[in-house]
Amino acid sequence: MSIIVQKYGGSSVADPARLKHVARKIVEARRSGHDIVAVVSAMGDTTSELLDLATGLAAEPGYRELDMLLSSGERISMSLLSMAIQELGESAISLTGPQSGIYTTDRHFDARIEAVHPRRVREELARGRIVVVAGFQGENPAGEVATLGRGGSDTTAVALAAALDAERCEIYSDVDGIYSADPRIVDGATRLQEISYEEMQELARHGAEVLNPRAVSYAASHSVTIHARSTFSPAGGTVIHGHGGGDAPEVIGVACHRELVRVALDADSSLGDELIDRVGLAGVFRDNTGAESRELLLSTAAMADANAFVSRLQRELSDYVAVDADLGSVSAVGFGVGAASARSHALRALGSGATQIHDSFESTHSITCVVDAPRVQSALRGLHRYFVESDLNLAVA
Repeated sequence: MSIIVQKYGGSSVADPARLKHVARKIVEARRSGHDIVAVVSAMGDTTSELLDLATGLAAEPGYRELDMLLSSGERISMSLLSMAIQELGESAISLTGPQSGIYTTDRHFDARIEAVHPRRVREELARGRIVVVAGFQGENPAGEVATLGRGGSDTTAVALAAALDAERCEIYSDVDGIYSADPRIVDGATRLQEISYEEMQELARHGAEVLNPRAVSYAASHSVTIHARSTFSPAGGTVIHGHGGGDAPEVIGVACHRELVRVALDADSSLGDELIDRVGLAGVFRDNTGAESRELLLSTAAMADANAFVSRLQRELSDYVAVDADLGSVSAVGFGVGAASARSHALRALGSGATQIHDSFESTHSITCVVDAPRVQSALRGLHRYFVESDLNLAVA
């Protein structure tokens, strides 16, 4: 039988009723003729609640102990989901990340997957069992549990799909696919039927929360097809795969970071590498090393203790850094957009004077503007109207 890896996010397994619903979906897929590996996140807001407990006891909890604490959330989910599946008459077993053969780098709290050897997973599948795996975690070279950073369960699922040569990897959440913008902000947002790895990675890196950018990068490097779907809706979702862009550059979606922190360091300061190490690469949105005075843009959404970190910068390092914590960003994403010199169009979309633009920059597939945090949502709507709803052709515009 072909293998399908399914990943269910925290909102999908937030309470017993939803766990039962997910169990029924998994059993249905199993009875349709597939071997199923289900990867689960912690239930609901469990990870945030555990972090609150930790920071209530220690101003800066050690990352090793945080890994021990936070990895327990996924273990709770995997055990309960396995029980729910067994109650439906199917054989199931729950495995932690280390038990599943996921090996990581030695960095606690922001580890990367280095290898996957799913011997135990294959053995359990061969016994006819559904395998439920705790996402977000693996085993580091010291033999200890290490977590994969925010959204790490996506990466767990993709890595297992690659190692198991799965037919596909299905990522389930509370939205029914990838949209041209966050539909909670932009009324005119539309669901994309398919998107390339490169475009999806850019959307994720620039703030779209449906998929983790590391997971998309892993999928691209191992040619894993991802289906992003809703746990609660039969809608078709979005397929993320390796198709190229069209003949002309085109913006397919917009994304935003609602909370960015800009840290400007003295030209002679050696703190830049230390700060990057402190927040982890997942928290570094932009590292502007070419400027005379080095500047970092940090995404607080990717940081576990963002408020404490920013407060410490302002309190203890004011002689070495200048901190602006009231910024956000909006980005237009599409194959070849950055190469099409779309910056002037983005500035025009945001309107002269209506939205103050503190910085702008592009990559091959995106153009980004840094704006005041309170203006992020209106700026996102403006970009979507200009680029997506008007179907602007950058090749002739």
